[in-house]
Amino acid sequence: MIYKLKRRKKYRLSFMIISMLIFIIPLVTYGMATDISSHWAETVISQWIGKGLAKGYPDGTFRPENPITRAEFMALVNNAFQFSEEVDIAFIDVAEDDWYFKTIKKAKAAGYIQGFPDGTIKPNNKITRQEVAVIIARLKELDTNEGGASSFKDVDAIDHWSKGYIGAVTISGYMSGYPDGTFSPQKHITRGEALYALNNVIDSGVVALSEEHLLNAVAKQDFLGITYIHVELAEVAKASVVRANDMDLTYDEGDGKWKGTTLGLNVGDVVEIFITAEGAEVTRQVMVKNMTD
Repeated sequence: MIYKLKRRKKYRLSFMIISMLIFIIPLVTYGMATDISSHWAETVISQWIGKGLAKGYPDGTFRPENPITRAEFMALVNNAFQFSEEVDIAFIDVAEDDWYFKTIKKAKAAGYIQGFPDGTIKPNNKITRQEVAVIIARLKELDTNEGGASSFKDVDAIDHWSKGYIGAVTISGYMSGYPDGTFSPQKHITRGEALYALNNVIDSGVVALSEEHLLNAVAKQDFLGITYIHVELAEVAKASVVRANDMDLTYDEGDGKWKGTTLGLNVGDVVEIFITAEGAEVTRQVMVKNMTD
């Protein structure tokens, strides 16, 4: 395993968004969003905006806690996966002059949406977390795993058609529950959550590092003043990781260690980890399953 760092006194952690996922909803980019400070997804959102990969609203906001519609989410997916093939559609609530007409044709061709028994696709409905879980599982061709959803306190609120998909995406690390132990399947997913979930999917698909390499990379990092934990990463193995969205983390050549604020973590916390190995950088979101001293 080779780690490359420039020879300087200090190095500030930077997060490389490897995917090129662009919001193609009819919004306009106006510099850095004014409403994402201290938001849990601030790191991802700010860097995407800074790189011109994500778009906010004309008033300078991103509105990370706002919901996203089914059509808007499909637009994100199509762009992220570069889906271009189209098929004919006959959904009774989609017209040829709708902005999302081609978006839905591409989504249907890609096979990750099917529509409802009444012949609708409900493009303007706000998309729920369980609906997103189904789409992600189909995109990644995951095997359903109902047992993976059984640990959530609100498992009884999960519709039967999505339970296996929720189990699959949470065990694989693409989505996670909340600190209170719930998944909130009926909750409308927010713009911040949608961006983060798709970022997990894209990063895991394009980074030229195996899970073994990722785990080795984490295990060999040397931190000072950082709380170590153990997590289960995609059912592969356990690795020591640290939440790396602390922007005060720096690397000191004299000590040869990363320095930053001690981060207290608990079982059930969602953790963003930063990994550098063999010239590649990637962020992953995982949930703390167990802890050790």
